[in-house]
Amino acid sequence: MAQKLTAAQRQALKREALGWDELSDEDFARLFNEGQPVKVRVRRPPPKTLTVALDEQMLNRLKRIARHKQVRARHLVALWIAERLAQERPTEK
Repeated sequence: MAQKLTAAQRQALKREALGWDELSDEDFARLFNEGQPVKVRVRRPPPKTLTVALDEQMLNRLKRIARHKQVRARHLVALWIAERLAQERPTEK
């Protein structure tokens, strides 16, 4: 978990941000072009588990479809749920 910044660190970041805001477009472009690429790793929180009971026929069909699509059954189900939730989003209040 990220640690909170001290007051001095917050002030230093504010001063640096103001300096960046005051750069002209040409200076910013020059600095951007002189910069080096960096790798950033973003950690997602671990997924929560939801257990769903399926009858044997439905489970076998799910596994067949997943095998045909060359993914694991649980990944296919997660994808289907995400797609369905995306469809439902506009109607939520």
